Amino acid sequence: MFKSKRNRITATCAFCFGVAFSLSAFANNCASCWDGCFAERRACRAEGHPASECQAIFNACGNICGCPIP
Repeated sequence: MFKSKRNRITATCAFCFGVAFSLSAFANNCASCWDGCFAERRACRAEGHPASECQAIFNACGNICGCPIP
């Protein structure tokens, strides 16, 4: 009984570590994607395009990221 409980605890800890590691990687990918979208929007505005056009491009870029809005 003792080993079974110990194995369960070890497996649970390993699972939690794996989930945390995966979420961290996902968050980093989202951050870099959104950073690219922000840079694209700044470049659009710097080129003199209307804010509404740049915002539409930004929104499309964000949808491609597939991540929550920061």
